[in-house]
Amino acid sequence: MSPKTPAQNEQIRVESKQKIMDAAFRLIAKNGYEATSIASIATKAGVSKGLLYNYFESKEALIEALVLAAMEEGDELLENMISDDPVQTLRNMFVWFFKEIRERHDHWRLLTELTFKIDKFDFVHDMVTAKMNEYVGVLEHMLEQMDYKDALGEARIISALLDGVSIQAMMVREDYPLEEMEKYLIKKYCDEV
Repeated sequence: MSPKTPAQNEQIRVESKQKIMDAAFRLIAKNGYEATSIASIATKAGVSKGLLYNYFESKEALIEALVLAAMEEGDELLENMISDDPVQTLRNMFVWFFKEIRERHDHWRLLTELTFKIDKFDFVHDMVTAKMNEYVGVLEHMLEQMDYKDALGEARIISALLDGVSIQAMMVREDYPLEEMEKYLIKKYCDEV
């Protein structure tokens, strides 16, 4: 067996790290942060605790990596939703949001749990606050282009509405009227402009 190339070693490293993050994500989304141990994450990922600590110095560092990855994914997705027409961009955002809530329930459950534990993790507080302000700023800019009188206030209302929808949908699950809310928001902000 010939030795692995640096590129092969890096690929193995990236894949191992991702397996650990995926396992942590699934376990924390299912069981909660406190009930998920490093040992259970390592077992679920199919790696040793030692290897896990090779990539993440603590459970908090692993959480930070998960939050950063989620935010990077959100930024990338937002870039793909933006069009020259602010109404279409807002429509794209609503459609994406409701699709995410339907299809990636565990993803949003974990992010919501971490948000509710914001005081426990300073880095989560700082990242969430910065990201929330950035997204509200994007919404405000779109709403200004759509001639809303108080674009910032309306942007904050939309942000709060989406937070509320995601929390209620997680609690009520399949009984929550996701389709009705999606249609309502699209009609209110995109069709009646």
